[in-house]
Amino acid sequence: MSTDSALRGAVIADLVRSFEGHLTDHRECAGLAGSILEVVANGALWGVAWLRCPDCGVRWERRLALNGAG
Repeated sequence: MSTDSALRGAVIADLVRSFEGHLTDHRECAGLAGSILEVVANGALWGVAWLRCPDCGVRWERRLALNGAG
């Protein structure tokens, strides 16, 4: 496994753990929406996890660099 691949896997796993905790806390919210995805911003690759619920007002987002960018 390459270093880039290992870093990517570790970052995505970290985002999944964070997302899972918030999802568990708001599982009963009918309006809950969220996702984990990869995006390119300013030439850098990022992992992004987000969760929002208009019913209870929760808004959570976390971004982690997938290619070593800070």
